[in-house]
Amino acid sequence: MEESRSLSLRSFYIAACAAAFCMVSSLVALKFGSRGFTKKKKMSCHCSSSRGHDGCSDAGNSGREISAAPQNRDSAGKDKAAAAERQSGASMMEQLVPEITTHTLSYLDCTSLCNLSMTNSAMRRAANDDNAWKALYHKDFTLEQDDLTPTNGWKSYYAATKAIVSVNAEFCQIVRERSLPAMGRFWLHANYVKCIHSSGELNMGFNAVMNSWASAFNWGHGVALQIRDVRARVSGDMAWVTMKAYIDLESDLFFMTNVYEFHEGRWHLVHHHSTLMVMDDDLDQPNGLP
Repeated sequence: MEESRSLSLRSFYIAACAAAFCMVSSLVALKFGSRGFTKKKKMSCHCSSSRGHDGCSDAGNSGREISAAPQNRDSAGKDKAAAAERQSGASMMEQLVPEITTHTLSYLDCTSLCNLSMTNSAMRRAANDDNAWKALYHKDFTLEQDDLTPTNGWKSYYAATKAIVSVNAEFCQIVRERSLPAMGRFWLHANYVKCIHSSGELNMGFNAVMNSWASAFNWGHGVALQIRDVRARVSGDMAWVTMKAYIDLESDLFFMTNVYEFHEGRWHLVHHHSTLMVMDDDLDQPNGLP
């Protein structure tokens, strides 16, 4: 009797475990099946709304797709522009009309152009354009040499002109300071150098030139030399600078010409000529100059 009851309880436990296992399996299957159905339904709604079908009942999802459509179009437009740029191999800057590019770069100074050329290859080609440096030369120096064709291009010619203008400014500073040792280092030590002061006397050779400056520096305690209308021309190892100079607003105006020679890595002065500017009132005087 007890043995049959034990057998019945064992069968009951086995049946209960089997039933519980079936219920858990059914719940798991139902749970994952509903997720798959829901996900599949959402994907179907997404596709139908993206194709413009009216059968989608998910109004919120449809609204998101509609709002995202312009962004997709903008993104597609950018992708097309980038693809066209890659296909042509040119940047937007390079695709501009050359005249527009030159006009745009003409607003930059020398330092800005050099900095621009170090950003990337496209900007380097644009910043090194010969027409851009020619326009910058005309803006910073003069239009007188418009028909010039520099051997090494306008960028190199701009750099050479800027260097000689800076050297000439150093000469003017030496005159203001009346420093004879500095003037001796500034001139080339050669027997063919020449100096003509406003007095008209010609001084030839390095020693004679230095003596003439020693006499000029003994005229007073200081000279507030000012220059304007500076024009420079560089040709190989030679350069010449013309300018108008004056001591003060009430003094006479001078024409000055300096000729420089590039020797042993630097520019040296080899010729200086200064003469009084003839004014209209001076022409009425019997002897011309006062």
